[in-house]
Amino acid sequence: MLLKKITLFLCFLFSAITVSAGDVLNYEIEGAGVGTQGTYLVKVWVVSKKNKPNLNLIKKCAVHGVLFRGFVNESKRGGKKPLAGGAVVEQEHKSYFKDFFEDEGAYRNYVTMVSDAYEVVKTKKKEYRIGATLSVYSEQLRKQLTADGIIRGLNTGF
Repeated sequence: MLLKKITLFLCFLFSAITVSAGDVLNYEIEGAGVGTQGTYLVKVWVVSKKNKPNLNLIKKCAVHGVLFRGFVNESKRGGKKPLAGGAVVEQEHKSYFKDFFEDEGAYRNYVTMVSDAYEVVKTKKKEYRIGATLSVYSEQLRKQLTADGIIRGLNTGF
């Protein structure tokens, strides 16, 4: 129960993290089970004024969440830490992530929708939560960010 309250508080606290491209991403991310080796299976909820999903935005939020927020998997009582280490890395490499998260950016190479199905929940007048389950290729993403000098490799010393 305490873990759930902390998770909700953190989601609320970080719900307005900005991507270097200037977009304000208002989303929540959670674990959605076990993905294949080298992937994370996540569920992303994007807050929108339209009840029609923007699939590229949902994908962008999934990759952003894996990189800078991490996520909790309540069914397994575990989670994953942010792959890139947090928002500080995003600010240190602002121009890299600006290009990475452009509409036709590289982020699209590291995420796929698990199915074409998505959920739409009306929360307030003219506000919707749109949820979808995605697979994020965490190992490929880690390798690319390591090769680009953004994060340190797993075999690098402290």
